[in-house]
Amino acid sequence: MLQSEPATAYILKMYPRFSETFIVSEILAREAAGDRIEIYSLRPCNDQRFHPELARVKAPVTYIVRPKSAERVWETFRAAEAAGLAPAVSRVFAELATMDTNDALQAINLAVALQHRNIRHLHVHFASIPTTVARLASAITGIPYSFTAHAVDIFVETLDDDLRTKFAQAHHSVTISEYNLRFLRRRFPDVTSRLHLVRNGLELDRFPYRDPRPVGPTVRVAAVGRLVEKKGFQHLLPAAAELVSQGFPLDLRIAGTGVLADRLQCTIEELGLDRNVQLLGPQTQDQVHELLDSADAFIAPCVVGSDGNADGMPTVLLEAMAAGVPCISTAVTGIPEAVRNGHTGILTRPGQPHLLAQAIRRISSPATDRVALARHARALIEKDYDVRRQAMALRALSLDARRAA
Repeated sequence: MLQSEPATAYILKMYPRFSETFIVSEILAREAAGDRIEIYSLRPCNDQRFHPELARVKAPVTYIVRPKSAERVWETFRAAEAAGLAPAVSRVFAELATMDTNDALQAINLAVALQHRNIRHLHVHFASIPTTVARLASAITGIPYSFTAHAVDIFVETLDDDLRTKFAQAHHSVTISEYNLRFLRRRFPDVTSRLHLVRNGLELDRFPYRDPRPVGPTVRVAAVGRLVEKKGFQHLLPAAAELVSQGFPLDLRIAGTGVLADRLQCTIEELGLDRNVQLLGPQTQDQVHELLDSADAFIAPCVVGSDGNADGMPTVLLEAMAAGVPCISTAVTGIPEAVRNGHTGILTRPGQPHLLAQAIRRISSPATDRVALARHARALIEKDYDVRRQAMALRALSLDARRAA
């Protein structure tokens, strides 16, 4: 049945996904701004944890099938024929035939799912598989698409020719930091004239600010993130060992799970940090908020991984800054745009345990004006990372795409 109000379809690799709170915040803000949103997920959800904010999302969710047998493949083509899309599929078939089989078939199934839904624009998060599928579905249906480029999708995964094609064929594209904007414009000067800066945003009402409390006899430091190389926790543990060996009263708690969990736990034991460092494992959003509320400082010791992978902008770092927790991070990709050394936090070079140790000493020192750091950080978050402003920017770009369709 045709929907009366034109909609924007969000094409996502997996929805919902516990680690992608910024997408949920964006969808909620766009709905609050008056956009009708529909969500199309290319993978079934396999997360066991869910944020309460998901219950507030009004958008219906459609899961796009990946055919697993020859019979299902033919069902895909029959569905395209029944939807009147056979001529369009035929027109782009030569390109479909060069793509990964799953991507090509999901593009056809997505095109079929979009029929008669009054979808006027497709928006995608991450310039990898979801944008590949959306681009092909756009070619079949004629519905314009855009995408948000983050980090792993532009620094590691995507081949230059593929990404160039995505920029060239998109109605517009966005990325989340000035660093990314400069990087992509240098790399693809001929196809990025329609690339815009739209930062990941926060629902600020969910992160009420308070001035940091005076540091007590034990310095409580929090860290949150997947236990993977780019998060830099392998450098944080030697920093903790340096501080403890000097009699510094450290209580470091690291929330998250990942492939490095066992290795990090072994390092904690080898360095004799059992009483000073805890790996908390996966935490709910409420538990993360409690951890931040109890912390004297938050640290995000990010690095560029050996494969080139890097964080674009850790959402929890922005959350800590919004809530008034003095923050430490490293000069990786767009992070210096938020953590401005000595003004909104303490910024240091990545991969340097001694410098991390010095930063923890500095941020907990009576000589540091922790309240000024926290207030400046909150002001920057309100100015640059309010999801309501980001939603209005995305809405304006989407309306331009609808008018061009």
